[in-house]
Amino acid sequence: MEYLKCLGGDKKNTLAFIGYQAEGTMGSRIQKGWRDFPVSDGNGDKKILKMEADIETVEGFSGHSDRNQLINFVARQKSRPERIFLNHGEQSKSLNLASTLHKLFKLETSVPSNLDAVRLK
Repeated sequence: MEYLKCLGGDKKNTLAFIGYQAEGTMGSRIQKGWRDFPVSDGNGDKKILKMEADIETVEGFSGHSDRNQLINFVARQKSRPERIFLNHGEQSKSLNLASTLHKLFKLETSVPSNLDAVRLK
């Protein structure tokens, strides 16, 4: 956010997203064309940041495993987990993967929503 506050208001700058921005995040909003954002000024006051920087998205880069790689990872575990939480990615795709893992491995799976709390024993 600090970089965005310092650099986002200048038309000479470019903000480049490398890959996916999760739905509902500021990155996703910026990619969709939102240009006005409330930000804290550091003194507890809010001001509106006018996004003037050019926005670019570079597709095709990922540091994450794909669906088949994740399924194979679970399959190769010598000691299978009792429960799997999927907490990164699009909600619909996470729910689909959770359902697949449950069916294939008879595991309890869960897809917590953003800001949900999960109590672990």
